[in-house]
This record gives sequence, C-alpha cells and structure tokens, in this order.
Amino acid sequence: FDTCVLMNETFITQSINNFLKINDYFIIQCIFPGGQGALNFKVNGRPVYPDLIAFKNGTLIIGENKPSYNESDHKKLKKIKNNFNFNEKAQEIVNNFFKSKKIPYSKILRIDFFLGFKESKIKPLDYVKFFNVRDNGQVLMLEN
Repeated sequence: FDTCVLMNETFITQSINNFLKINDYFIIQCIFPGGQGALNFKVNGRPVYPDLIAFKNGTLIIGENKPSYNESDHKKLKKIKNNFNFNEKAQEIVNNFFKSKKIPYSKILRIDFFLGFKESKIKPLDYVKFFNVRDNGQVLMLEN
C-alpha cells in the first residue's frame, strides 16, 4: 500500500514512541494528533503541551512531531527551554511521574529537545536534535 498515506504525524509519533520504548525510556507524555495533553510548560503565561516527554538515566527529552520539519515547532521548543522556571517545572513533572508509578525519584541531569519528522536532508544547527523517521518506522537520531 501507499507509504505516503502512512507518513503522517500519527505515524511519526508512533514510530518515535516505539523507538524510545525499545531504548528503555519511560514515556511520561505522548500526545497523538487531536489528543489532549496534561503536562505543560508555561510560555508567556500560557500552557504549551509538548507532543512527547520521556526520561531515561537522568536525561529528560522533550519533543514535537510533524510530517516534515516545522520552524514554528523549533521556536516552540526554544521558548520552552528559555522559560524562567523551566528546570523546576521539568523536575516536578519527572517527580510526579515517578511518584505515580511508585518508583524512586530520579534527578534530571540533562535535558534534550528534539523535532521528529520524516527523514530529510535538513541537519540540526543548534541544540535541538532531529529524530528522522523512515518509511519503515525506523528512527535516526541526528544532532549538531
């Protein structure tokens, strides 16, 4: 069947979600298109809901997914990162997740940001990693 039909935001999100699970990340939030998120960061007083939040071995990752590279999502991640109480809010999210799972809390040692989209020739230029998704669902992680 036609793979172009599959390469939508749902396929991108599912592929990245599967990639993270296979690599032993705790999925804290995964919002599919049309879904509602619960966890957010305040940007200019308004809640911003990342598509995906995951955690493994002290590393929190926060990302946005689209079928192709999206400049507004890139800016959205920068706004989240530059928010004045970002680190405190991120740790609170992780603590609440671990508490709900009855797992000992884990301190965030590092925070990575990513944009997930269909494999392309665009390369990351700053701290935002790219998770490129191939037609078969394989995820390639690119960083500057």
